[in-house]
Amino acid sequence: MEALKVVLDTNVVITAAINPFGSSGKVMDLVVGKKVLSCTSEAILEELRFKLTSEKVLKYLESQVYALWVYRVFRVSSIIVDPSEHFEVSPDPDDNKLFDVVYSAKAGFLISLDKKHVLKLRDGEKRFVLNGHEFLILTPAEFLEVVERDKNLDV
Repeated sequence: MEALKVVLDTNVVITAAINPFGSSGKVMDLVVGKKVLSCTSEAILEELRFKLTSEKVLKYLESQVYALWVYRVFRVSSIIVDPSEHFEVSPDPDDNKLFDVVYSAKAGFLISLDKKHVLKLRDGEKRFVLNGHEFLILTPAEFLEVVERDKNLDV
């Protein structure tokens, strides 16, 4: 069975760094353990590095060294794609790069904690269709429920 392709919002990676034992941390464990295939882009990685090393986030982390370690682990655990198509689907322009990667990688899942913008875009079944590509927009906890139902992942 092919690994599930996911795109993680930066807020999931940051939350995993702050609380590695929560749902976001468990999703990161799946990414690092190659149980799921994380797809990202240089634009998302740039945003992640900026946010991880910001004062706002560093006050919750042990050090800047730890923040950069989290960044590097995520980077090497992910496939970096270069989206050729760009979409404007979110009221927050920064979120659009997530949708660009989902479409380019044909990922089945966008995992986010952004209740204000990203999670509001999904339909009643947590689905979203982008130019003919259908995928689920889930919170980390919702994604873990999907993984637990899928016996083939052996997690």
